Amino acid sequence: MKVTLKDIAERVNVSVSTVSRVLNNTPTSIDEQTRNEIFSISRELGYKKHMKPTEKGRNISEVQIGLLLNDSKNKYKDPYFSEIIYGIEQELMDQGLNIQFTLDEQELQDGLLPSRFTGDNTAIIVVGPLKDSYLQMIKEQVSIIISVGGNPSIPIDYVTLDFKKSAVNAVDYLLKLGHRDIAFIGSNEHSGSILTEESRYKGYEQALKNAHIPIKEEWIKNGSFTVNGGYHAMKEILSKDNPPTALFIASDRMSYGAYRAIQEKGLTIPNDISIISFDDLEMSPFINPPLTTVRVHKEELGRISVKLLSERIKDEITLPLTTYLPTELIVRKSCGNNKK
Repeated sequence: MKVTLKDIAERVNVSVSTVSRVLNNTPTSIDEQTRNEIFSISRELGYKKHMKPTEKGRNISEVQIGLLLNDSKNKYKDPYFSEIIYGIEQELMDQGLNIQFTLDEQELQDGLLPSRFTGDNTAIIVVGPLKDSYLQMIKEQVSIIISVGGNPSIPIDYVTLDFKKSAVNAVDYLLKLGHRDIAFIGSNEHSGSILTEESRYKGYEQALKNAHIPIKEEWIKNGSFTVNGGYHAMKEILSKDNPPTALFIASDRMSYGAYRAIQEKGLTIPNDISIISFDDLEMSPFINPPLTTVRVHKEELGRISVKLLSERIKDEITLPLTTYLPTELIVRKSCGNNKK
């Protein structure tokens, strides 16, 4: 049965017009507690607001477009995500538009957007992984939500990569070079789940399973997707007896830290340890030795998310879509044949 404004009004004990004003972000004197209760009851009952499109669909210029980042300060510092954001900004500019607000996960309250950023005229582009529970709640608060670089799990639009398949291909390359002792450094903090549920780890796991190679838990480390995290994760791995001959590291930034730890140990890349990474950041061809890595077309991720947003606003798409961009393995000098 379709949930109506009247159903919500009866539960909150306010008028239908008050519910309508709150859900449509119309100025009202209602207190914040009641406002939050209206949003809460509307989600509980499964109320869906529907934009009234014209015959030719909505006009993108009439929609406020915002970014939601899991950590805005670090995202703009992070060369991986900053390139995605650059692609979003450039594509919006090409269409005569711009980003009207930027939020991060810390500004959400239990998955709720500030009320001024909700409603039928709001579209959110989520950059990077976010908890499924938050994505679901945001979906119920805005007209359109698109995830860039996340992993498809709930029915919204995604522009992303096949992280698992790309990881399988990367580890397969190490296997072809004769490596059997392969460690992994990764992370999965922002999606709210454990490292071993992350797609790049799943690819690493699958590749070793296909080769009938058991996984050693002491070689699985969390590098928090930072240079410092990669450094300390690598130091932990090297502190064990019989270190691995190769590593698959889930981001170039963590690889930069791993390089430092390996060099401090008096070891060399790739003679002692081979490294294959993921991202292909601007600096990766210039470190010593140049880093072999999986290239992600980061700017295109951003641009295509805006193109999908435009089509969604114009009502040219009705079902949730997942768009996978290809990756490619860029072979440089950080991997060599296993000599042990």
